[in-house]
Amino acid sequence: MDDERDLDTPQDPEPRRVTRRSVLKAIGIGGGAVVLAGAGGVTARAGLNGVWSQGQGAPYELWSAWQDAPGLQALVAAGVLAANPHNLQPWLFALGGDTIDLFDDPSRAMPVNDADGRERAAGYGCVIQNVVVAARGRGLDAEIDLLPGGDRQQVARIAVRAGAGPTDRERRLAAAIANRHSNRGPYAAQAVDQGALAALTADAPGGATVEWITDPAQRDALGALIVEATQAIVDDEAMSTEAFAWFRSDRADIDRYRDGLTLDGQGLDAFTLFLAKVLPAQSRESGDEFWLNATRDVHTATAAAYGIVRVADVGDPAARLDAGRLLQHVHLAATDAGLGLQHLNQVTECIARDAATGSADRFSARWAETTGIPAGEALLAFRVGHPQRTANPSPRRSLADVLTTSA
Repeated sequence: MDDERDLDTPQDPEPRRVTRRSVLKAIGIGGGAVVLAGAGGVTARAGLNGVWSQGQGAPYELWSAWQDAPGLQALVAAGVLAANPHNLQPWLFALGGDTIDLFDDPSRAMPVNDADGRERAAGYGCVIQNVVVAARGRGLDAEIDLLPGGDRQQVARIAVRAGAGPTDRERRLAAAIANRHSNRGPYAAQAVDQGALAALTADAPGGATVEWITDPAQRDALGALIVEATQAIVDDEAMSTEAFAWFRSDRADIDRYRDGLTLDGQGLDAFTLFLAKVLPAQSRESGDEFWLNATRDVHTATAAAYGIVRVADVGDPAARLDAGRLLQHVHLAATDAGLGLQHLNQVTECIARDAATGSADRFSARWAETTGIPAGEALLAFRVGHPQRTANPSPRRSLADVLTTSA
């Protein structure tokens, strides 16, 4: 597909041709889709859908400018760039003197796909860790008070103080904040050695651990379980519908909402991404098909290793925050090391969904058998590897959208 001459070229003697229909099927768009008529139509659609402005404009400003914000607002900006489930960005911040207060925003939620709230809580842990890392990069210390209570659903209070100068590693992790993105593209057929994996958790915050799955047979078994869970989510209309509501397929939606998942973030090659943007927006069903195919043929097929964030009790609110802090630390360290990382929580989402609906538990026993970790201790999962493509940034809300008060 990298060679445009393969597209419907009559003189190509090879029987294996890449047609428009096959491209549409590959990217999850039904064969009945119609390209806008004429080159002018395609150009107009491309312009409206951000083909020429990928990763640019207001929704992406913080990635390059977070350090330019004044005072503690820079640390808040770093927090906004943290990993979080489905890019909901379910947070609000308040500044006062030398403190940053982090609050839950209940209006931004996915109660069906994240039925027990574990991913949401872990996302807050990611925010806290980004604030801590950003502070240390500036020679500041952050004292964290988790779940201090109150009537505004306060997640944490972070007091910032002067500290020792940052180490070289602390500077590198802070620099990685602007480059940390979920990499959903293919990873190279190259192992990540145990030393490199161990380095990802060096100097990590406590309260949670990462268990690595590197044995090929075990890795394949876990990949198959993730694909099966993905199929279960696709087949669950409520889960599928809720997830699709947070997919921003048009540039106008990205500019309006500045959240959610986007075509740019799906790890597509440049040509396929172009087609996905100039063709009519995909339906929920075709989007599900694309995600299932990508999970089977790309995400699990090219994973060099899986990491499982383990805690004593997945229901413990503080443990969930600790797990998120560890996950964000690993992702920043992976970015610094040139590794790709992608969250793959389909199995745990299905376990939580079954519990919430009172259905038979389809995955807990097989999860424990496959990974050796009880489902009650496995909070989150992800894959790592050497990426073949550079990950694109996701849209982010502005500081004005998330700051409720300012000193």
